[in-house]
Amino acid sequence: MLHESMGLDSTTYDFEVFRITTEITKQVFPIALDTDNPAFRAGLRRLFEIDMAMEAAKARGGLIGKLQQGWHAARAAATFARLYFMPVIAQEISREVRLAPSW
Repeated sequence: MLHESMGLDSTTYDFEVFRITTEITKQVFPIALDTDNPAFRAGLRRLFEIDMAMEAAKARGGLIGKLQQGWHAARAAATFARLYFMPVIAQEISREVRLAPSW
């Protein structure tokens, strides 16, 4: 809601943060997440949708709500596993390791 009140699209803002963070990691790590990969973005959207469904199941309560929570937890675990095993981007580390602002 904060981003929207400032006229920012939350998703665009989030991925800009990912882009900046990835640029920073290039300075010290030999690999980076491919945050521009459509599968990565779709996985994050799916996790968000699963979280909303999980909240609805918690609000429902009872046995059915608990069963739904278990189902959504399994969906979230499978989605997270797909994200975890996505290919990464290999990158060369500079011989001069130092952190410099990337924004």
